[in-house]
Amino acid sequence: MIEKIDSLAKSNLEKIRKIRRELHKYPELGFQEFKTAELIKKELNFLGISYNSEIAKTGIVALIKGGKPGKTILLRADMDALPIQEETESEYKSLIPGVMHACGHDGHVAGLLGAAMILNEIKENISGNIKLVFQPAEEGPGGAKPMIEEGILENPKVDAAYACHLWPNYPAGKILLKEGDLMAHPTGFDIEIQGVGGHGSTPEKTVDPIIIGCQAIINFQNIISRNISTMKPAVLSCCSIKSGEAGNVIPDKLTIKGTIRTFDESLTTEILKKMEGILKGLCQAYGAKYNFIIERMYPTLKNSSEIFNITKKSLSKVVGEKNLILMDEPLMGSEDFSYISNAVPSNFFFIGTNNNQEEIETFLHHPRLKWDDRYLEISSKALAQIAYDYLENSK
Repeated sequence: MIEKIDSLAKSNLEKIRKIRRELHKYPELGFQEFKTAELIKKELNFLGISYNSEIAKTGIVALIKGGKPGKTILLRADMDALPIQEETESEYKSLIPGVMHACGHDGHVAGLLGAAMILNEIKENISGNIKLVFQPAEEGPGGAKPMIEEGILENPKVDAAYACHLWPNYPAGKILLKEGDLMAHPTGFDIEIQGVGGHGSTPEKTVDPIIIGCQAIINFQNIISRNISTMKPAVLSCCSIKSGEAGNVIPDKLTIKGTIRTFDESLTTEILKKMEGILKGLCQAYGAKYNFIIERMYPTLKNSSEIFNITKKSLSKVVGEKNLILMDEPLMGSEDFSYISNAVPSNFFFIGTNNNQEEIETFLHHPRLKWDDRYLEISSKALAQIAYDYLENSK
């Protein structure tokens, strides 16, 4: 079966590369993936795979029934693009102004369709079912949770789930995998400090929100360095500070936006309490007011130990044991696949696609991101091999 899956992945590669390039030309933002969904449905119809659509607005769930009874595995791909103006000069450059597939989700969709082509071909040899989930809105609002709420883990009940992410800042042909904590729990914050504005020549008649905001940011950094154990990974980044326009006017308002990343939600709660204490103390001291808006987002993405050994063996069949890299440390990035991983045993992995392009073009979320879609052969083969092996081992 290893040779069969490999052969089918190779024979389908040009088709899924064509699909990926079509998706890249017409990127769509979260919960607006209508054209993307139509392309997916067209391919599923061609393959004769049944599906339900318009789940969480634009999501699709397809089902391949194996020739023999068994468990059910879920394979997921995210569909949405980013609000970024593409700066590459490829022949399949985005035709939608201000929108780009700058995180590889076009490749995720194409790779899962490639896995569907393989699994559909060998379905009579499969013991169980494969759910194919095409999910909207991973970038920001999060489509995984509303899809779960609409029942994607039921009928039939899902026993395990997998997803992968193309990783263009890691060498092509490698797969990265880690047991346990893999990606962080993110929390966004939005702070508004309300002072009293006035002329820059008479600061004594004002309550300067810039002074308060600058001190708050400096003190926020001390939370991590002086209040949190160095054995507990945590990031607090203030990424936007805005106030005023003129050079001779002290403004009355300042806003700060930022993010917190941890692998422990109770640690995030502790950091937020300390931030609140700093804001309250500074504003009382200066006579200002504040508003502190918090957005707790996805939970930590954890790779289940229960299925980890099966995953390692399957991925070793795809790229060879020497090309399967076991990660030492988790990433501070986040993924809403974590909602699925919290509900059923799940594993998430990364597929390297960097074939010595210029370094600046290897970053995710970059307007000049480029990656070689020949490596979609690996993603489609990996997902298909994992699905087959998991169901065989679960008989």
